[in-house]
Amino acid sequence: MKHNYHTHTFRCKHASGLDRDYVEAAVAAGLETLGFSDHGPYVFPEEAGDFYSGFRMRPEQLEGYVESVESLKAEFKGKIRLLTGVEIEYYPKCFDRTEKFLRDSGIEYLILGQHVFGNEYDKGSIYVAGQNGAGEKELEAYTSLVIGCIESGKFLYVAHPDIFRFEGAPEFYSEQAERMCVAAKKNNLPLEVNLLGFRGGRHYPNRLFWEAAGRTGAPVIFGIDAHAPEMIGDADKAIEDFKKEYKDIELNYIDEELL
Repeated sequence: MKHNYHTHTFRCKHASGLDRDYVEAAVAAGLETLGFSDHGPYVFPEEAGDFYSGFRMRPEQLEGYVESVESLKAEFKGKIRLLTGVEIEYYPKCFDRTEKFLRDSGIEYLILGQHVFGNEYDKGSIYVAGQNGAGEKELEAYTSLVIGCIESGKFLYVAHPDIFRFEGAPEFYSEQAERMCVAAKKNNLPLEVNLLGFRGGRHYPNRLFWEAAGRTGAPVIFGIDAHAPEMIGDADKAIEDFKKEYKDIELNYIDEELL
Protein backbone atom coordinates (compact mmCIF):
# COMPACT_ATOMS: atom_id res chain seq x y z
CA MET A 1 0.00 0.00 0.00
CA LYS A 2 1.32 3.41 -1.02
CA HIS A 3 -1.69 5.69 -0.53
CA ASN A 4 -4.19 5.71 2.33
CA TYR A 5 -6.91 8.34 2.56
CA HIS A 6 -8.87 6.93 5.52
CA THR A 7 -7.30 7.97 8.83
CA HIS A 8 -9.02 9.11 12.03
CA THR A 9 -7.91 11.11 15.06
CA PHE A 10 -8.82 11.34 18.73
CA ARG A 11 -11.32 14.10 17.92
CA CYS A 12 -14.01 11.62 16.87
CA LYS A 13 -13.97 10.23 20.41
CA HIS A 14 -13.44 6.61 19.36
CA ALA A 15 -9.87 6.71 18.03
CA SER A 16 -6.56 6.89 19.90
CA GLY A 17 -3.13 8.40 19.40
CA LEU A 18 -1.80 11.79 18.39
CA ASP A 19 -1.83 13.07 14.83
CA ARG A 20 1.96 12.85 14.75
CA ASP A 21 1.81 9.16 15.74
CA TYR A 22 -0.17 8.34 12.59
CA VAL A 23 2.29 10.21 10.39
CA GLU A 24 5.30 8.51 11.92
CA ALA A 25 3.63 5.11 11.51
CA ALA A 26 2.89 5.91 7.86
CA VAL A 27 6.49 6.94 7.18
CA ALA A 28 7.76 3.76 8.83
CA ALA A 29 5.36 1.68 6.70
CA GLY A 30 6.60 3.29 3.49
CA LEU A 31 3.41 5.11 2.55
CA GLU A 32 3.74 7.90 0.02
CA THR A 33 0.40 9.54 0.88
CA LEU A 34 -1.48 9.73 4.17
CA GLY A 35 -4.82 11.45 4.11
CA PHE A 36 -6.42 12.39 7.41
CA SER A 37 -10.19 11.92 7.19
CA ASP A 38 -11.64 12.07 10.66
CA HIS A 39 -15.41 12.09 11.04
CA GLY A 40 -16.21 15.62 9.92
CA PRO A 41 -18.41 17.99 11.91
CA TYR A 42 -21.92 18.74 10.71
CA VAL A 43 -23.64 22.12 10.76
CA PHE A 44 -27.16 21.15 11.73
CA PRO A 45 -30.15 23.48 11.21
CA GLU A 46 -32.03 25.22 14.00
CA GLU A 47 -34.70 22.52 14.00
CA ALA A 48 -32.09 20.08 15.32
CA GLY A 49 -31.92 22.08 18.55
CA ASP A 50 -28.81 21.35 20.61
CA PHE A 51 -28.22 17.98 18.90
CA TYR A 52 -24.59 16.90 18.57
CA SER A 53 -23.28 13.71 17.02
CA GLY A 54 -21.56 11.33 19.37
CA PHE A 55 -19.11 9.95 16.81
CA ARG A 56 -17.65 12.97 15.03
CA MET A 57 -15.56 16.00 15.87
CA ARG A 58 -17.43 19.12 16.91
CA PRO A 59 -17.45 22.18 14.61
CA GLU A 60 -15.25 24.14 17.01
CA GLN A 61 -12.54 21.46 16.69
CA LEU A 62 -12.18 21.77 12.91
CA GLU A 63 -9.78 24.72 12.97
CA GLY A 64 -7.35 22.90 15.28
CA TYR A 65 -7.61 19.75 13.15
CA VAL A 66 -6.66 21.60 9.97
CA GLU A 67 -3.87 23.52 11.69
CA SER A 68 -2.42 20.30 13.12
CA VAL A 69 -2.25 18.54 9.75
CA GLU A 70 -0.90 21.66 8.02
CA SER A 71 1.87 21.87 10.61
CA LEU A 72 2.75 18.20 10.08
CA LYS A 73 2.78 18.73 6.32
CA ALA A 74 5.55 21.28 6.73
CA GLU A 75 7.48 19.20 9.24
CA PHE A 76 7.41 15.98 7.18
CA LYS A 77 7.82 17.57 3.76
CA GLY A 78 9.93 15.34 1.55
CA LYS A 79 9.17 12.27 3.66
CA ILE A 80 5.45 11.81 3.01
CA ARG A 81 2.57 13.63 1.35
CA LEU A 82 -0.15 14.60 3.83
CA LEU A 83 -3.71 15.65 3.01
CA THR A 84 -6.48 17.13 5.10
CA GLY A 85 -9.90 15.58 4.54
CA VAL A 86 -12.94 14.31 6.38
CA GLU A 87 -15.21 11.30 6.27
CA ILE A 88 -18.76 12.60 6.12
CA GLU A 89 -22.33 11.48 5.56
CA TYR A 90 -24.69 13.07 3.06
CA TYR A 91 -27.64 14.55 4.94
CA PRO A 92 -30.01 16.24 2.46
CA LYS A 93 -31.24 18.98 4.81
CA CYS A 94 -27.85 20.27 5.84
CA PHE A 95 -25.12 19.04 3.48
CA ASP A 96 -24.65 22.22 1.43
CA ARG A 97 -23.99 24.49 4.40
CA THR A 98 -21.74 21.85 5.97
CA GLU A 99 -19.72 21.41 2.79
CA LYS A 100 -19.18 25.17 2.55
CA PHE A 101 -18.04 25.26 6.19
CA LEU A 102 -15.59 22.43 5.55
CA ARG A 103 -14.17 23.82 2.31
CA ASP A 104 -13.84 27.33 3.74
CA SER A 105 -11.91 25.86 6.67
CA GLY A 106 -9.28 24.26 4.41
CA ILE A 107 -10.60 20.71 3.97
CA GLU A 108 -9.14 19.26 0.76
CA TYR A 109 -11.34 16.23 0.18
CA LEU A 110 -14.45 14.42 1.36
CA ILE A 111 -14.91 10.66 1.71
CA LEU A 112 -18.50 9.46 1.77
CA GLY A 113 -19.05 7.29 4.84
CA GLN A 114 -22.82 6.92 5.07
CA HIS A 115 -23.33 5.42 8.52
CA VAL A 116 -26.78 6.98 8.91
CA PHE A 117 -29.61 7.20 6.38
CA GLY A 118 -31.71 10.29 6.98
CA ASN A 119 -30.46 13.49 8.62
CA GLU A 120 -29.17 11.86 11.84
CA TYR A 121 -31.13 14.10 14.19
CA ASP A 122 -34.47 13.02 12.65
CA LYS A 123 -36.44 10.38 14.52
CA GLY A 124 -36.77 8.36 11.33
CA SER A 125 -33.03 8.17 10.65
CA ILE A 126 -31.55 4.68 10.31
CA TYR A 127 -28.12 3.54 11.51
CA VAL A 128 -27.36 1.38 8.48
CA ALA A 129 -24.86 -0.92 10.20
CA GLY A 130 -27.34 -1.76 12.97
CA GLN A 131 -30.31 -4.07 13.17
CA ASN A 132 -33.39 -1.91 13.47
CA GLY A 133 -35.78 -3.18 10.85
CA ALA A 134 -34.15 -1.90 7.66
CA GLY A 135 -35.37 -3.94 4.70
CA GLU A 136 -35.63 -3.83 0.92
CA LYS A 137 -37.22 -0.37 0.81
CA GLU A 138 -34.48 1.10 2.98
CA LEU A 139 -31.65 -0.65 1.14
CA GLU A 140 -32.93 0.56 -2.22
CA ALA A 141 -33.25 4.13 -0.93
CA TYR A 142 -29.78 3.96 0.66
CA THR A 143 -28.30 2.68 -2.60
CA SER A 144 -29.96 5.49 -4.56
CA LEU A 145 -28.58 8.06 -2.12
CA VAL A 146 -25.03 6.72 -2.47
CA ILE A 147 -25.36 6.67 -6.25
CA GLY A 148 -26.42 10.30 -6.17
CA CYS A 149 -23.31 11.11 -4.14
CA ILE A 150 -21.12 9.19 -6.60
CA GLU A 151 -22.58 11.20 -9.47
CA SER A 152 -22.29 14.53 -7.61
CA GLY A 153 -18.51 14.80 -8.01
CA LYS A 154 -18.18 15.99 -4.40
CA PHE A 155 -16.52 12.89 -2.95
CA LEU A 156 -13.10 11.31 -3.43
CA TYR A 157 -14.44 7.79 -2.91
CA VAL A 158 -17.04 5.75 -1.03
CA ALA A 159 -15.89 4.25 2.27
CA HIS A 160 -17.26 0.83 3.23
CA PRO A 161 -19.99 0.87 0.54
CA ASP A 162 -21.15 -2.51 1.87
CA ILE A 163 -21.80 -1.30 5.44
CA PHE A 164 -25.60 -1.62 5.14
CA ARG A 165 -26.65 -4.59 7.26
CA PHE A 166 -29.27 -6.42 5.22
CA GLU A 167 -30.63 -9.85 6.03
CA GLY A 168 -33.20 -10.20 3.25
CA ALA A 169 -33.00 -12.02 -0.07
CA PRO A 170 -29.41 -12.27 -1.39
CA GLU A 171 -30.69 -11.68 -4.94
CA PHE A 172 -32.11 -8.30 -3.96
CA TYR A 173 -28.91 -7.29 -2.19
CA SER A 174 -26.82 -8.27 -5.22
CA GLU A 175 -29.10 -6.25 -7.49
CA GLN A 176 -28.65 -3.11 -5.38
CA ALA A 177 -24.90 -3.68 -5.05
CA GLU A 178 -24.60 -3.94 -8.80
CA ARG A 179 -26.50 -0.65 -9.24
CA MET A 180 -23.95 1.09 -7.04
CA CYS A 181 -20.99 -0.59 -8.70
CA VAL A 182 -22.19 0.35 -12.19
CA ALA A 183 -22.41 4.00 -11.08
CA ALA A 184 -18.91 3.84 -9.59
CA LYS A 185 -17.52 2.35 -12.80
CA LYS A 186 -19.28 4.97 -14.96
CA ASN A 187 -17.97 7.84 -12.84
CA ASN A 188 -14.55 6.26 -12.19
CA LEU A 189 -15.03 6.72 -8.45
CA PRO A 190 -13.41 4.09 -6.20
CA LEU A 191 -15.25 1.86 -3.75
CA GLU A 192 -13.36 1.00 -0.58
CA VAL A 193 -12.53 -2.38 0.85
CA ASN A 194 -12.55 -1.40 4.50
CA LEU A 195 -9.65 -3.01 6.34
CA LEU A 196 -11.06 -2.16 9.78
CA GLY A 197 -14.16 -4.18 8.98
CA PHE A 198 -12.12 -7.01 7.49
CA ARG A 199 -9.70 -7.32 10.39
CA GLY A 200 -12.44 -6.87 12.96
CA GLY A 201 -14.65 -9.64 11.57
CA ARG A 202 -17.55 -7.26 11.03
CA HIS A 203 -20.44 -7.88 8.64
CA TYR A 204 -18.47 -6.04 5.98
CA PRO A 205 -16.70 -6.67 3.65
CA ASN A 206 -19.76 -8.38 2.18
CA ARG A 207 -18.84 -11.01 -0.40
CA LEU A 208 -22.02 -10.42 -2.42
CA PHE A 209 -21.07 -6.77 -2.82
CA TRP A 210 -17.56 -7.50 -4.01
CA GLU A 211 -18.83 -10.13 -6.42
CA ALA A 212 -20.90 -7.33 -7.97
CA ALA A 213 -17.82 -5.11 -8.07
CA GLY A 214 -15.96 -7.87 -9.88
CA ARG A 215 -18.72 -8.32 -12.45
CA THR A 216 -18.89 -4.60 -13.25
CA GLY A 217 -15.18 -3.73 -13.11
CA ALA A 218 -15.75 -0.91 -10.61
CA PRO A 219 -12.52 0.64 -9.27
CA VAL A 220 -11.61 -0.75 -5.85
CA ILE A 221 -9.37 0.90 -3.27
CA PHE A 222 -8.18 -0.27 0.14
CA GLY A 223 -8.79 2.00 3.11
CA ILE A 224 -7.12 1.38 6.45
CA ASP A 225 -9.81 3.25 8.39
CA ALA A 226 -7.11 3.72 11.00
CA HIS A 227 -8.40 4.40 14.51
CA ALA A 228 -4.99 3.71 16.07
CA PRO A 229 -1.49 4.35 14.66
CA GLU A 230 -0.48 0.69 14.79
CA MET A 231 -3.22 -0.18 12.29
CA ILE A 232 -1.16 1.51 9.58
CA GLY A 233 1.78 -0.84 9.96
CA ASP A 234 -0.53 -3.86 9.72
CA ALA A 235 -2.22 -2.75 6.49
CA ASP A 236 -0.12 -4.70 3.98
CA LYS A 237 -0.76 -7.97 5.85
CA ALA A 238 -4.49 -7.25 5.94
CA ILE A 239 -4.51 -6.57 2.19
CA GLU A 240 -2.63 -9.79 1.53
CA ASP A 241 -5.14 -11.75 3.63
CA PHE A 242 -8.11 -10.13 1.90
CA LYS A 243 -6.76 -10.93 -1.56
CA LYS A 244 -6.22 -14.55 -0.56
CA GLU A 245 -9.76 -14.86 0.79
CA TYR A 246 -11.27 -13.19 -2.29
CA LYS A 247 -8.91 -14.69 -4.85
CA ASP A 248 -11.85 -16.12 -6.81
CA ILE A 249 -13.13 -12.60 -7.56
CA GLU A 250 -11.29 -10.51 -10.16
CA LEU A 251 -11.39 -7.02 -8.70
CA ASN A 252 -10.15 -3.82 -10.35
CA TYR A 253 -7.70 -2.81 -7.63
CA ILE A 254 -6.10 0.63 -7.73
CA ASP A 255 -3.42 2.16 -5.51
CA GLU A 256 -2.63 5.57 -6.85
CA GLU A 257 -2.81 9.26 -6.04
CA LEU A 258 -6.46 10.32 -6.16
CA LEU A 259 -5.82 13.97 -5.35
